[in-house]
This record gives sequence, C-alpha cells and structure tokens, in this order.
Amino acid sequence: MEKRSDTTFEEREEFMVSQSGGYQSRRKAHFLKPTASLHNGSISELPPDCLSPKPLTYELKLKDLSEKVLFKGWKRPTEKWKRWVQNMHSKYQALWKQVGIYEAVISSRYDMKQHKELLLGITERWCLDTNTFIFPWGEATITLEDVMICGGYSVLGASVVGPLTTEKLAEVEEKLIEGRKEAARASSLVASHKSWMDYFMGTGHDLEHEAFLSLWLSKFVLVKSTSCQHIGKHVFPLAIHLARGIRLALAPAVLSSMYRDLSLLKDRFFGSNLVQTNELVNLYAPFQLVQVWVWERFPRLRPVPNSISHGEPRVARWHRLKVNVGDMKLAIDSAGKCFQWRPYVTATNDWSLPKFYGDKEQYIVIGSHLDEDIQSLVRCLRASELVGLESIEQYLPHRVAMQFGMDQDLPGCIARCNANPEIAWRNYSRPIQDAVFYIPPRLFQSDATGQYSDWWKQSMLAYCHTIVPFVRRPRSLRKVPHDSVRKKECYILFSPDYPLNRGEVSRGDSAKENEDREVEAGDSVMEEEMEDQLTIRELLRCAKHNNEEIVMHGESESPLEAQIPLSSTNEIETLVKMDANSKSGEVNRELSGKDKDAIFESISRVDKIGCTLAVDAPALSVGESPNMSTFIADKDVRKGKAEVKLDVEAARDESSIGKSEGAVADGAKNKAGMKDVAEGSSTHDLPTMGLELEARICRIEKRFAELKEKRFRNKLENHFKGSSSEP
Repeated sequence: MEKRSDTTFEEREEFMVSQSGGYQSRRKAHFLKPTASLHNGSISELPPDCLSPKPLTYELKLKDLSEKVLFKGWKRPTEKWKRWVQNMHSKYQALWKQVGIYEAVISSRYDMKQHKELLLGITERWCLDTNTFIFPWGEATITLEDVMICGGYSVLGASVVGPLTTEKLAEVEEKLIEGRKEAARASSLVASHKSWMDYFMGTGHDLEHEAFLSLWLSKFVLVKSTSCQHIGKHVFPLAIHLARGIRLALAPAVLSSMYRDLSLLKDRFFGSNLVQTNELVNLYAPFQLVQVWVWERFPRLRPVPNSISHGEPRVARWHRLKVNVGDMKLAIDSAGKCFQWRPYVTATNDWSLPKFYGDKEQYIVIGSHLDEDIQSLVRCLRASELVGLESIEQYLPHRVAMQFGMDQDLPGCIARCNANPEIAWRNYSRPIQDAVFYIPPRLFQSDATGQYSDWWKQSMLAYCHTIVPFVRRPRSLRKVPHDSVRKKECYILFSPDYPLNRGEVSRGDSAKENEDREVEAGDSVMEEEMEDQLTIRELLRCAKHNNEEIVMHGESESPLEAQIPLSSTNEIETLVKMDANSKSGEVNRELSGKDKDAIFESISRVDKIGCTLAVDAPALSVGESPNMSTFIADKDVRKGKAEVKLDVEAARDESSIGKSEGAVADGAKNKAGMKDVAEGSSTHDLPTMGLELEARICRIEKRFAELKEKRFRNKLENHFKGSSSEP
C-alpha cells in the first residue's frame, strides 16, 4: 500500500468562511498539509511572545532605529559591474538559463532604494518561531515562490553546501584562490570587489566566467560577515558548479538567510530582552527582496511601479523608486482587505506568467518525467528545512496556504530535521509522495475553514486584550453634578477648615458613592495606562487612517457630518504663545478676555467635528482588520479637549468674579469632573484634515491644560498660606 503520510495537500468538504467574513458555506476545499483539529490538540499555536507587545515598541521611533541598521548584503550595482554583465550575457545566457540563474544575474543590474523604516515596520510583526509575519488580519510570510519569481533563484538543484567531487574541479578552485591573491592590492590580504574586476574583467582569462560568477555570488547572493567587501572562498565551489552547467538550489539558501536576519533584527529591536544600545546591527541577507515582497503585496505602501519590457525580470518594476508612508505600523496592521495574497497571478505589462498559473484548476499525475515547473511548485508548497551556508531555517507554507491559492485550515505541528545540513537537505529534497497534484486556478479566491476563523479570532482577541480593550467599557451611570453642586463640594474638599487626606471620603458622601468612585477611578487608570503607551501623534494617525479607510471603502454605518474648519491662524498663534510662555516659567500670566473667548470658541468648534461610529467592535475575521484604534485615539483626544475646555471655563469664571474661594473651588471641581464629561460624551471620529496641524493643536491644548493646572495650584497654595497666617 502506498504511503500517504507525506503528501502535499488534502481534499475534503468543509464549512468555509471568505476572507471578508460572512456566513459559512460548505464546499470542497483543498488544504496544504499538515492540518490539525481543535479536538486532537495538534495545532501549531502562535507563540505568546509573538503576540505580547513589548514595553518599548510603541516608544521607539522607526526613524531612530533605522540609523542603527546596516544592510551589508544589499549592494548597489556599479557601472563597471553592469558592463561586465552585458559583456558576459551574449556568451553565457543560454547556460545561465540552464542552471536557473538567468533572471537573478540580470536582476543584479537594477538599483533598489533602501527604505529602512518600511523594513523595520514589517519586521516588528515577524515571529521567530513560525518564520511568518503575524498581522491582526492574518498570517503571511516570504515563501520560496517569492524568492523564485522576484529574485530569479532556482528551488531545484544540488545543495549549496555540497563539496567539489573531482580532482579536476578542486584544481580549478586552487587557481581561483591563487588569482584572489594576485588580484589583491599591496595593502590587502585578499581581493576586493573592485580589484577582482580589474584583474579578470575583459582579459579573456580561462577562468573569467568562474570569476564573474564568484563576484556575483559573493556580492549579491550569499554574503558572509567575514567577506562582505571581499571575494570569499566560500563561493568558489558554487561558481565552479554553475559554470559547468550544474544547477544549484540557491532559493532555499537565500530564503534561509532572510529568515535568519529577520529573526535577528526582530530580537534585537523588538524582542522581550530589548536593551537600548548604540551598537549597530549588521545584516547580510539580500534584504531588497523583503522590500520587494512588501511592495508586491501592500498596495498602500508601494510607489507606482515601472513599466517593464519583454524579457526584463519582475524586480525591474521597482528600479530606483521611492515612497513616503506616514505611519508605517498602522498602514501594515490595517491592510487586511487590500493585501495581495497572490500578486503574481495577474498579467503585468510584458512580464510572462509562470507556466503553473493556469486559468483552470489542474490535477497533475505525478510521474518520473515531471515538468520542472511543477516540481518547483511542489517545493514551494510543502514544509521543509531551508539549507543555507550559515543557517538552517524551517519553512512552513501550510500556515500561509492562501498565498498559493489553497484554502486555509488549522496548521499542524511539524518536527524539525535540522540536526546537520545533510539531514536537513534530505528533508528538503525528498521525493514527491502525491499520486496526483492539485493546482488551483490562478484567479481563485481561497477561504478559511470555520474552525480556523474561530481559532484566529481567539488568538487575536488575546493579543488585543494585552494592548487595548476590544469593547468599550459601559459609561458611568452616575450623573455629572450641576455646576453649583460641584462648586460647593469642591470648596468643602479644599477648604482649610475641612482638611482631608488622600483617598479619604469627602463629607456628605456615602460608602456606596465612594465605592462607585473608586471603581470608576480604577477603570480610568487602567485605560490610561494602556493608552499612554501610544504617543499623541500615533493616536491621531491611527484615528485618521481608520477614518480614511471608512471613507474610501464606504464602510461607515453613518454618513459624515458637515466638517467644521479648523481654528484660525490667530487662534493657533495665541496657543503657541501660551506654550512658549509656559516653558519660560511665566505660569501666572493672565490671558485677556478676548484671547479666552477666542480659545474657547476654537475648542468648541473643534470638539464638534467628527462622524459617528458604531460603539461595538466588529467581529474579527480572516483578512479583515479591526478599527479599534479609532475608539482609543478618539477618546484620548476628546479627553484632552474636555480638559482644555473646562480649564478655559474656569479661567473665564475667575476673570468675572475675582479671586474668590468659590471660583477656586469651581476650577478644582471642574478638573475633578473632567473624566465623567469625557466618558459621557458621544463617540466621535476625527475628520480627514491636515494631520500635522491636528497634532500641533492637540499638543498646544495639552500644554495649555498643564499651564492652567499649575496656575490653579499656585493660587491654591497662596490661599492656604493666607489662611494659615491669619490669627
């Protein structure tokens, strides 16, 4: 009986849920193995450390972190290298196609601009245990398919750690080692890239092709820390094999180095043992492929691609392009509905689709003379070990089955086979066990099973509870006291005749009222501690981005209300002056009545801007991003506006009735009742307006509130001093 345990896929009927959510429907589905069940306990769970936010993640700025990263495996082509590629192309292009490196060699002529903040933003979502990116809307990763299509590397062939097997090949290696010594400058022990080209390029040397491939491998493909600026001996056996028509599996080696460096970068900057240091992080994998992967799959993060001509590699679409994205992390986490699960199945200009992307589903009978394209696709779809020169990484495509047009089920556990490179390579190159192999239509929209959807919701719910609550807390049932009542109670609380210690119940309060106050205060403190992890700029950008997404996709449950313009320039300048004066120590400076009125009207208008959102958070589904950040950001901004609004009211009262004790008590009680006002207000969303202007106004408002609080405290202290000095 044929062994079926190591087959690539399985076919069965299941209740499926579309990527956009909705009702479940039962149909025949195709899954990558191994799959798991909720009952047998064999699910490959998401590690807790991949889901828990790290304490410094929200405080560190990607721009600051980008200055600590050096992508030493990301080399720009020189004009001399481009000429050498052109000279060797006419003579060896047929051989390059035979060994599967043609597009990879041609791609080395294109210049990719580095966007470090983009790469750091995507690395923050990397999971070291699964080698995948964990987003709120789903799981994705860089696969062998991406490296094969975007990088031009082959998934078929011999291992990169294989030795030279004959004496003749060993003699060729000795000649290359001798040539490296001769090409080295007097001050260097080994040849640099430039001196290597000067020694071999255009000389007609017997080993010029081997020398060309050695430079290509050492500079663009398999860069090592010991030879990132020089020609390394580690590439000589590979160059000799390729020059003699022996295909090498470069794709798994390249992907293994990318997984390794992504894990290193994640652990160094976003890990649980994060330590702030000025030490640079050196990465040697070809990280330009990570950036290409992001641009291929995240439309909102990419520039407008170039048009490519027939015969050009796909990476030519991104030649010398730049892009600016406001909030990288927010754009990545909210990209569920626009994420391109299969970007390579659509025709792009004159780029030729791979043969295995057909318009109809295919059932391929596995035989001894299987087409190389089908063999390559099988390697991309099955779990294995990726063997590189300095690393062995686990490849788990069954966790991201929708990237291949397959349906997604609960991912099963897979034991490691990485004791040594030989065992790992046998795992990667094992024979195909399927009798028939299924290939979905290229435009097929795959789904997830109902049990996977439920499992993902629970995993993400646990994750989101560690950052912010998914459902808003119920509003306080206790009504806000009238102004006169607040003034009277506040006077009793702060009067010298009725001194109270911190936490003591004020006169006239019952035990039940005090208990309610403590519960509400505890909830507010918990919410503020979670919200304080985000800066004001991040909160504003988060709310603004979600609002733009609602407007673009028409998902708002209520139409936008009429937008009221921002405060005038004069009003903003008044706030700026107040901020400057507060920094210089002029805490007790009095505002004119005209300035107070202008500020009060400005805050009132800004507070009215917004559109109504649903209070309850929508259910999380695969491919759909929760817009919960809008509630947190909006609540923070409304709370700040309520503070400033109440402080201006207190200032107006002080100017009208003088320095009476009632006015002092009123100002204190207004500040004490600020949280109740914020919690009782209706839910608003921020309008789509100038982000930087909003952030500036919000910072000034916050500073104005601090200024008023300092002035009130000074007056209160003077009042107490005056009372104590009386006989």
